[in-house]
Amino acid sequence: MKAVVQTGTGGPDVLQVQERPDPQVGPGEVRVAVKAAGINFADTMARVGLYPDAPKPPCVLGYEVAGEVESVGDGVTAYKPGDRVTAGTRFGGQAELISVPEAQVWPLPDRLSFEQGAAFPVNYSTAYAALVVMGSLRAGDRILIHAAAGGVGISATQMARNIGAEIFGTASASKHDAIRAQGVQHAIDYRSLDFEQETMRITDGEGVDLVIDALGPTSFRKDYRLLRPGGRLVMYGLSEASKEGKRDISAALKGLVSMPLATIPWWKSLAVMNENKGIFGLNMLKWWDQEGNLDRLADPLLEDLEKGLLDPIVAETFSFERAGEAHEFIAQRRNVGKVVLFPS
Repeated sequence: MKAVVQTGTGGPDVLQVQERPDPQVGPGEVRVAVKAAGINFADTMARVGLYPDAPKPPCVLGYEVAGEVESVGDGVTAYKPGDRVTAGTRFGGQAELISVPEAQVWPLPDRLSFEQGAAFPVNYSTAYAALVVMGSLRAGDRILIHAAAGGVGISATQMARNIGAEIFGTASASKHDAIRAQGVQHAIDYRSLDFEQETMRITDGEGVDLVIDALGPTSFRKDYRLLRPGGRLVMYGLSEASKEGKRDISAALKGLVSMPLATIPWWKSLAVMNENKGIFGLNMLKWWDQEGNLDRLADPLLEDLEKGLLDPIVAETFSFERAGEAHEFIAQRRNVGKVVLFPS
């Protein structure tokens, strides 16, 4: 089979299409003929050496795919060859074939394309964990979603819209129409405005109930100040450590040094108690490791996905041979929605 192999750490040129052995199909496993494979910001971070949980090169990245069941192992009862599915892959997804446990596979509604299916597992599970499990978002709450035009951002916006929240979203001005179409009521251009000041202006100084942020300590401090009593901040990334698809050493070091001071250092526990605010950290890979699957996050979304209440947005598709271009596209923040690879 063909696969996109990360041959080393560095620029987009370290991504090469190579032939690899077809994966075996063990008991309880489903082998999927991949039609589309999602790319996440974590893939770009792994490529430049800023994601310690990623496999060591040479390796095949990719957390999610959509395609057709090619074969099944002993004991598999829910799927048969030819079924349209989406799956969480826990690396190895950017290949023509992938074998995964049956529990990591979900049916792909007929109304969705394979490209849309590859935009579901990670983005929507992350958004559900941040908004519902950790964030306890309710109708009437105010939520600030950073990078609202990204894959997780759009997923979170759709969920917050369905819940009935008042939605604030940061994005460059050129993306404001797109995020408003998904449900953002207050679009903030982070390049020309201070999002903290603008959010406080719109809310008459009250702040918001929930912020989800994958940027880094620079914005975490502001996020925390924006929380009104009972407010929650969910931190799930450090994208400021990567710039234009390259490792930004100074930003990475600054982020690591600043991280303990960004929100609630241990000695500030009494102050946090008095401020009535909550801080959560979210690492989807660790969650996956600890629970063994994403069932608790993905399963509650399947009905809304089937009904069209959740609608994955695909920004652009690239062939396996253009994987490097896809990484650059994401690193330059050009996408509105998910960036997807397809076998060629």
